[in-house]
Amino acid sequence: MSINSVSAAVSGVNLSGAGGGENPRIKALEQKLQKLNEEKKKAVEAKDQDKVRKLEEEILKIQKQIEQLKKKDEKKKEEEAEKTGQEPANPGRVPDDLSIGKYVDRYA
Repeated sequence: MSINSVSAAVSGVNLSGAGGGENPRIKALEQKLQKLNEEKKKAVEAKDQDKVRKLEEEILKIQKQIEQLKKKDEKKKEEEAEKTGQEPANPGRVPDDLSIGKYVDRYA
């Protein structure tokens, strides 16, 4: 696996804590991931390929843990929403009454 492919994979991970900020385990793993990425950057600059490879493996392992925890948290939220009879919160979803195009022809 090349350094560039891992860097590309890492760039897709949300380090801001949004979405996972409620779970302290996720937040701790994201902080550890950020530190490992900084270490990896230094190892790349020092051309220490063995260290880079080990850090890449650790980074991938932590990314998988974060994804598993996020999925577990999402499933738990959905189950809680079903129990209370509420629709689960989905910040990426546009409410039906605000869908694009619904009111376009009204003002034309």
